[in-house]
Amino acid sequence: MRLLGIAFRNLLRARRRNGLAGGTMALGTAALILGSGLSDGIARQLTDNLVAVQTGELMVVRREADFVPQNSPFDAYSNEQLTNGAAVVREIEAGAGGLGILKVAPYLHARGTAIASNRSTPAVILGIVPEREPELFKALPPRHGVVLSGQPEEVYVGEPVARILRLSVGDSVSLLIQTSEGAMNSLDAVVCGIFRKGAPWYDNTFFIPLEAARRLADAPEGVTNIKLRVEGSGRVALSTREKLQETVTRSSPGSSVESAEQAGRFSFSIIQANEASLTILSLFLFAAASVGIVNAMLMSVHERTREIGTIRAMGMRRGGVVRLFILEGLALGLAAAVLGVLSGGAMVLYWANTGIPMNTVTLAWLAGGDYLYPRLELSSVLRAALAIVALSTLASVYPAYSASRLEPREALHRA
Repeated sequence: MRLLGIAFRNLLRARRRNGLAGGTMALGTAALILGSGLSDGIARQLTDNLVAVQTGELMVVRREADFVPQNSPFDAYSNEQLTNGAAVVREIEAGAGGLGILKVAPYLHARGTAIASNRSTPAVILGIVPEREPELFKALPPRHGVVLSGQPEEVYVGEPVARILRLSVGDSVSLLIQTSEGAMNSLDAVVCGIFRKGAPWYDNTFFIPLEAARRLADAPEGVTNIKLRVEGSGRVALSTREKLQETVTRSSPGSSVESAEQAGRFSFSIIQANEASLTILSLFLFAAASVGIVNAMLMSVHERTREIGTIRAMGMRRGGVVRLFILEGLALGLAAAVLGVLSGGAMVLYWANTGIPMNTVTLAWLAGGDYLYPRLELSSVLRAALAIVALSTLASVYPAYSASRLEPREALHRA
């Protein structure tokens, strides 16, 4: 502790040089915390939206024979109806308690066209059971009107498509699709609510009650996907998936149980890309900080040659000199880490409350929404702080070794 106190005092003797080196590390720490906050925010937004709206922790789905993953958000959906879909739903519900399944939410996905007055637009049509979708409506809350109540002629639409079709609450819209038999069916519905824009891949989505979607698709018991909410950790979900796969294979040949990571590969690929970018940024920051620390410590050794010779002449061993300079590196890292955590944490908390506008379509797709809300995770803060302290300490090893090699007589003579 005595040497650490001396190390802090020595840092104050060269305020300008150590201030520049420490400032570089503090900025690096703040940048790491901000980068982690952005990455964690994107990961949370994408994952929450994916699980709440599309896949759940697990999803039962039947893929087309020629299905090729395109790394698209629409990969989560399928156009193929499950064999015995309604029966599979009932069987899963019957054994849900023993499998740790909290909610079973079937839905029917179709692509078609939405027409209002003299305007039309491509449409993604999703038939859902409204009372089973509280998380969906929380993720896509109404801006105007109300959420689906289950009435057969209701439709819940997003703001972007409502603007295209000039729809307001109470207006009529026609949904037109081609059934699996090749017939053209239509459904006339009334807008009950317009939901706030979320992830851009929901811009053209029309939510209708499942029974209405079945009439539209001419599929009385049609189900394309079954979204399952599972309690516990990812390991529990994996165990549930393995048990459930047997039931699904027996009841619905050709169907499979996919995890959120499998069904939502698009979202998780974005998360992985962000993590890779953060790792590369961290390496560059560490390299720049290392050069600054080594330079500052070597300059300190050069300027304190007489002091080193004096303390060596007074009996301090080489190991003591090494410890002293390494502790100075540690002290510099601690000071920089504290400043970096305070400044970086403050920025993340500010933007977590206000949000960062994603002003282009590309940014909106990257962040999973028109606004990005960073997250301040304790693990990310500790990781950045510990990394910069460790870096500062390790970077001081070579200067410390150089200082310890000075012989007392040589040091006093050179000074």
